[in-house]
Amino acid sequence: MGIATFVFLSFLPTSNHLQTTISAGLLMLVYCIYKVSKHVSSQQTREIIRLLIIYIGLFFSLRYIHWRATETLPTQFGIVSMLLGLMLFLAESYGVINSILGYFINSRPLVRDTLPLPADINLLPHVDVYIPTYNEDLIVIQPTVIAATQLDYPKEKLHIYLLDDGGTAQKCNDANTERAEIARNRAAALKALCAEYGAGYITRIKNEHAKAGNINNALNSTSGDLLLILDCDHIPTRDFLQRTVGFFIADPKLFLVQTPHNFISPDPLEKNLATYETSPAENELFYDVMQPGLDFWGTSFFCGSAAVLRREVLDRLGGVAGQTITEDAETTLDALGLGYTTAYYNRPMVSGLQPETYSGFIVQRVRWGQGMLQIFLLKNPWTVPGLALIQRILYTNFAFYWGFAVSRLIMMLAPPVFLIFSINLCDANAKDLVAYAGPALICSLISTQFFYGRVRWPFMSQLYEIMQSMYVTQGIIEVLRRPRSPSFKVTPKGEVLSENFISNLSKPFYILITLNFIAVLFGVYRYIHDPWSKSAVAFVTFWAILDFILLLSALGVTFEKRQRRSEPRVAHDEDVTVFTQNGLVIPGKTINASSSGVGILLDLSNISQRNLRQQSIVDIEFKKLGIKLSGLILSLGKVRNQRLFAGVSYILNENKDHRKAINIAFGSSEQLVNNNRSRHSGRSTLSGLCRVIYFAYKFGLGHLRFVFKSFVFSLINKKVKIQP
Repeated sequence: MGIATFVFLSFLPTSNHLQTTISAGLLMLVYCIYKVSKHVSSQQTREIIRLLIIYIGLFFSLRYIHWRATETLPTQFGIVSMLLGLMLFLAESYGVINSILGYFINSRPLVRDTLPLPADINLLPHVDVYIPTYNEDLIVIQPTVIAATQLDYPKEKLHIYLLDDGGTAQKCNDANTERAEIARNRAAALKALCAEYGAGYITRIKNEHAKAGNINNALNSTSGDLLLILDCDHIPTRDFLQRTVGFFIADPKLFLVQTPHNFISPDPLEKNLATYETSPAENELFYDVMQPGLDFWGTSFFCGSAAVLRREVLDRLGGVAGQTITEDAETTLDALGLGYTTAYYNRPMVSGLQPETYSGFIVQRVRWGQGMLQIFLLKNPWTVPGLALIQRILYTNFAFYWGFAVSRLIMMLAPPVFLIFSINLCDANAKDLVAYAGPALICSLISTQFFYGRVRWPFMSQLYEIMQSMYVTQGIIEVLRRPRSPSFKVTPKGEVLSENFISNLSKPFYILITLNFIAVLFGVYRYIHDPWSKSAVAFVTFWAILDFILLLSALGVTFEKRQRRSEPRVAHDEDVTVFTQNGLVIPGKTINASSSGVGILLDLSNISQRNLRQQSIVDIEFKKLGIKLSGLILSLGKVRNQRLFAGVSYILNENKDHRKAINIAFGSSEQLVNNNRSRHSGRSTLSGLCRVIYFAYKFGLGHLRFVFKSFVFSLINKKVKIQP
């Protein structure tokens, strides 16, 4: 009854004047609530504030879409205008529905505390750690294998397995002798790695059903009660099992504990727009906000890695599902249908790698979008027995979400259609826009800042959507035409980029940028010469300018910057003491670390820099861990405030030295928590807009300058070659 009354009030017709008055009052209220929320520590009060913002946001969203549906569709301007106007309305409706579902998911996020393990080792379950690999380099795989063998868990109940799908008989006996030799050499190196560090090695005859088939094959050779599944580039912290196994002991119906995918390397946007050090990671919106919301509704799902699963449930399901290319979410759906539950534990406990290139990023996101749509088409959640209504709705939303690509593409094409071709897409005047569109947009910006401001800068979501829109749309069309056609494609990791280059996926951006630039010119011309539609032209021209800026920023992402270090360093903060061969004892603090070296700020208060030299051998004592390693000073920076940066490469002679290096860099989840928290730098809406303009100016125009210079140089070289 209350919901029906709320919807009735949202759809109640009013005059423009009254609508503007109501909107102004509610906007003042929601803004004050948002400002107050920053100073509220009480959980109960924050929940009340959360619900108030949700209800006000819902009111504006419903009010806006009802107005668009009943008063603005261009039915009087011809069939083309009507059809294109309907497409725009559907794109906007998608956005409204998506925001409503977002409000629903985020209404009561669940925060779980870890459950302690029993002191009696006999009560602990056996855990198999699976590390699936396909074609990744040894340098990517080795840290994960080493870290897995160092998990804080009774050794007699911990079993590590590397699942090598790159060393199958099919690959090692490939008809192409070069490929076969590469596969055999790689398999031999991985077997040696496993033997050295105490892990099992499992492969199979044929590469069937991709990652799901690889895991299912291993199930035939192992017998643990629980499975910890780690992507081969997801290095676990020591306490991973200490913090997750307790949930399974407490709840016999629990199938899954998922934890965040935490990345220590930048994605293509963060790398090519130089935001990695200062901005929240892109995946934190999902793992830090959405997954806790899904967990409250019993719908958190398996994300393929950094998760613990109950073996008994997989046996009952017949293994990991393989009907779609997102086997993780599909398997969760099957388990929920059998009455099992899932949990999300929100603590970063892996250090993973992002795709280094824009093309790798697109491979990953298209696979996710296609797989989620496949789940809906091939395993319709509305026909799966045993699911709760909310689970059916949210699993539908997992597929529905990827419609953002189509919606974003339509929204980007709308301004050129109106400004260049004078096709009316919306029958509204300036007063209507001020009364309905303006307040809905402002409220959306405020609520977005409230829910996501800590983990996402303003306008960054739009930028990520634009980056994906064209290619995800193609992927969606492919699935709709042939639901079983997509095949699993491994996301490339650990790439080394030797030089700057333009991604071969950048061409569609040139077309959209040109269209929007022309649209802006038409908009200026029409504003000056068309007195009858100044307000509409001004509004859409501003829209085109904003799209132009975002597209130019996205173009900057496709300008790939060279990357010579395939092994990233994680931010690190620990007191150390450095001992030199000439007897100096220098206190310092680490600032970053990897499996091969460490960056240290040395305190030179009592010594001179002249006593330090590059290529000097030093011993480093890590006080908190009680670990000592030797290293070679590779670089020395400038002295600032009596502190000197030293880049040190470890001297790793023995197996135990490698173990120490992995433990230092990746062993502490507390370090990962602090690193992520340091990047949670919120920005205002205006600051976010200015940042995107900066991206467009520096990196988007930088892309175009690089293309122009390359074109000129190619012409010069061509002329030189044809000279006699």
